[in-house]
Amino acid sequence: MGTDRESRLILIGGGGHCLSVLDTVLRMGVFGEILVVDRSLPAGTEVMGCRVAGDDSVLPVLFSQGFKLAFVSVGSIKSTEKRRELHRLAQDSGFAFPNIIDPSAAVSEHACLGQGIFIGKNTVINAGAQIGDMAIINSGAVIEHGCLVGDFTHVAVGAAVCGDTMLEADVFVGAGAVIAQEARIGKGCIIGAGAVVNRTLPSFCTAVGVPARPVKFHIQEGM
Repeated sequence: MGTDRESRLILIGGGGHCLSVLDTVLRMGVFGEILVVDRSLPAGTEVMGCRVAGDDSVLPVLFSQGFKLAFVSVGSIKSTEKRRELHRLAQDSGFAFPNIIDPSAAVSEHACLGQGIFIGKNTVINAGAQIGDMAIINSGAVIEHGCLVGDFTHVAVGAAVCGDTMLEADVFVGAGAVIAQEARIGKGCIIGAGAVVNRTLPSFCTAVGVPARPVKFHIQEGM
């Protein structure tokens, strides 16, 4: 019996974040064939048993061969520029972007999810939360009721985003950080690991500490 074309998946990026994504993909058990593309891995090698098909230049060829689903498995910390670039390449080739949600995650049926989202192990997405396209909600993170998480935002491991909070696009929330209820985090902000944010933060700042305060401002190219 042949593989259902609708269940064939391309992972774009074979580095550290890919290992977490691929582990969840395998746990989901819904994809019949999984390939990896990566600029630094030789074609024909494997990542956790999945073949590397080449670099991202092969995406149009793979689409023509019947692969219709792609997922950007490159992470982001200080910049989402690379994720945005790879997303554009795959989108221009015609790919659709499924959500990859670990079976251990607790995602409310009353939450609203965009596309291309990664939700890692033991995460919680509560009722009324809205998660934008291409967001990363990593292992053990909590997104409480009524939160808005913007496109390409990354909430790192163990971070807690309390109720009715807004994170605009391209925000990075570091590991173990806490965003207090009703805080507003501007576009492109970087929140340091372990920080506690209890106020509104302007766009394109890096904030650290308890309570978190901006320590520098920056502009992210390509946004």
